[in-house]
Amino acid sequence: MVDTALTAGNRDYSILVADRGQDGGGLVGYVCYGPTPMTEHTYDLYWIASAPEVRGQGVGAQLVSSMEGDLRRRKARLIRVETSATEAYGPTRGFYASMKYGEEARLRDFYKQGDDLIILTKRL
Repeated sequence: MVDTALTAGNRDYSILVADRGQDGGGLVGYVCYGPTPMTEHTYDLYWIASAPEVRGQGVGAQLVSSMEGDLRRRKARLIRVETSATEAYGPTRGFYASMKYGEEARLRDFYKQGDDLIILTKRL
């Protein structure tokens, strides 16, 4: 997705990056998102990542806020995120909850037995 997002003329994916500059550590995070196929003004947040050394410093929150600002300008009405229900993804779900994303649906045993798919959404 990242390679596609960086391709000239791409309309499917967008990327925003968090860059602390050469003196501050360079690239420390990114978010990849795009329009959900066959929908009107609905977008998927595909990936968000931040360097371990900046976690808890607001980099992810700033990336999501910047993405949401871009999507508001595009007249988006809904953002969708998929994540896992396992304990390892608890901090991820907590992050999204802090950004006002709520659980919309759960598909039991989706990834494997005991690992549900959770679909989170936020209306803009």
